[in-house]
Amino acid sequence: MSLPGGRTAHSRFKIPILLDSTSTCFISKQSDLADLIRHASLIIWDEATMAHRHALEALDRTLRDITDIDDFFGGKNIVLGGDFRQVLSVVPNGTRSETIDASLIRAPFWKNVKKKKN
Repeated sequence: MSLPGGRTAHSRFKIPILLDSTSTCFISKQSDLADLIRHASLIIWDEATMAHRHALEALDRTLRDITDIDDFFGGKNIVLGGDFRQVLSVVPNGTRSETIDASLIRAPFWKNVKKKKN
């Protein structure tokens, strides 16, 4: 099932394919996309548990820049969906510790995430 108008996180937020701990998304502050993001009241990222933490960290840095708000994700409400018991991030030729380090729970903002279970 998909949401009408839904997109992949990489497509919508222009997340680079090759990521590192300093990556940002390719969104100009003056773009229509930046304006759309500034007006958004909620961002939903399904299957976020499969994403490399650097992708979410890149989004965090980008949203802070776009909104000029130095708060997690630029003060935006973000719903991160997913099941940690299913699939972790893929780290090509990575060791177990590299795979765990790539997971969302290793992101600096994780301690501030409110966890909800159904």
